[in-house]
Parts: sequence; C-alpha cells; structure tokens
Amino acid sequence: MATTDIHFVAGALTPVKRGIRFLGGATDDGVQVDAAAAAMVAGNHTIGTITAWIMVPDNTGDYAFLSFGDSAANVEYFTCAIEAGTVRVMAVITTPTTQMDVNTATATITPHKWHHIAIVQNADILKIYIDGVDMALTWTVGTDKAQWFDDMNAVDGAHIGCADSEAGGGGLTKEFKGYISDVRIWSGTVATGALSQLQVKDVMNGKTVGTAHNIWSLDQTLVDAGSGADNGTAVGDINYSDANEFASRLSFLETVPLTADMPVIMCSEGVGYAYVILAA
Repeated sequence: MATTDIHFVAGALTPVKRGIRFLGGATDDGVQVDAAAAAMVAGNHTIGTITAWIMVPDNTGDYAFLSFGDSAANVEYFTCAIEAGTVRVMAVITTPTTQMDVNTATATITPHKWHHIAIVQNADILKIYIDGVDMALTWTVGTDKAQWFDDMNAVDGAHIGCADSEAGGGGLTKEFKGYISDVRIWSGTVATGALSQLQVKDVMNGKTVGTAHNIWSLDQTLVDAGSGADNGTAVGDINYSDANEFASRLSFLETVPLTADMPVIMCSEGVGYAYVILAA
C-alpha cells in the first residue's frame, strides 16, 4: 500500500444545526406556515427581516427557502431563494407585475456548508446579508425596492422549503434541496422589524434580538417558538436531521497522505478527523 492510497479528511463539528433535510424531489415538498403570511398581510407591514440557516448540495440549483403566495388563480408572491449560488428575492403583485427582483452580485453560497442568510427591508433600502456580511446586489427589476407585505393583500399562504404559488393557484415549485434550520421573521415596526447589521450578526451568533414574530426551529417537534398559531405542517419528501454536520463539512486534503494502515476517527477541539483507506 502506498501513502497516496490514504487520505486525510478533516471537518469542523460545529456549528451544530438541527433542522430539516429537504430531498429536492419533484413532488410538492415543504413546511406549511400559512398563519405567518396572514399576520404579515393583515398588519400591512412595510419593513421587516427574514433570517434562516441553509445548506445546499450544489451551487447550480434554484432552491426557495421561504416563500409567501396566493392560493387563488391570480399570481402574487414573495420568494426568498438560493439561485446558482446567490441569494435571490422576488416580489410580484397581482396582474402579475414584478415589483422587485434582486440577487446578490456574487455566487457566495458554498455547497455543503452552513450559511446564515438575512433579508432586511427598511422601507426603501433592501439589504441581503450572508454570514453577517452586507452583500452587493444586482437589481433585475427595481420598480418598488421598498416592496414588503403592505400591498400584497392576496397572499394567504407560506411555505419553508419551496416557492409558494409562483405558478399561481397555490402550487409549490423550486423545492429546496439540502438543509434548513432556524427560520425567523421580524416584521412591522422599527423596534422589531428591520434589523441592523450588528443585530443580524447577533442573531447569527445565537443572541436574542427584539421579539421575532415567528421562529421555526425546525427540530423534531416542528413547533413555532414565536407567537401565533404558526406550527408547521410537513408536506412531502422531507425528514429531520440532528447529525448532518460531520458528514457534510468534511473536506479532502489530498496533499497530506498518511502512513497509518488502519481507519481512525477522532475529535479535537471541535474538529473531527478521519483516516480513510482507499480500496486496493
């Protein structure tokens, strides 16, 4: 056996994220959270913040992680998605007329890595943060850069893990593939709506900031930890995962062959290591 037959594999064991694994099938898969949509529309909210932890298997797909839509025939929706490694936000109101369509300017989302996403609307200044960094944006449509939920009176449904009603009639598309954890919404007032960059970083680091209207931890109970009757209803091909980090965060370091001849897995200071012996 040559030393090149053995590869050193390393991956961080933190952060630990319990969440839902979305398998990305062709069927309607998602977590239904309709009450959140009804509350935001009824409140005529003009500002707010949406945050979520996501992990995708590639940077070529088009995966919606949170979306609000209209179950009637007319098309009205607000979708937050990962598209070809960028974060995309799209708002359409009845006609249908696109009011807002914006992507982060660079493909920053890395496959097999947890990323914290924050979308902040502060009346007329929409910002997208990835891992706490204020991203440069590319506007495809900026008819109403202040679009939030005050003009979206037809929206009556919401889903985590798919696009709600982009094709009209309540249909689900852009099914997410990968993992989603800890989805939160602040919306409505200056005090609890549009978070600052520092507050976004605090949320990313697990601190409590203001009062989120909705918090879905997406753990084994699938219970909304915020206020309101927003417990999620799981639909389709999804499952819970408590231990995806070690497998998903490993990276092969081909330039560091080892001489040991037996498989070993160890952990030191939050980092997992493994010797993987290739078959002859």
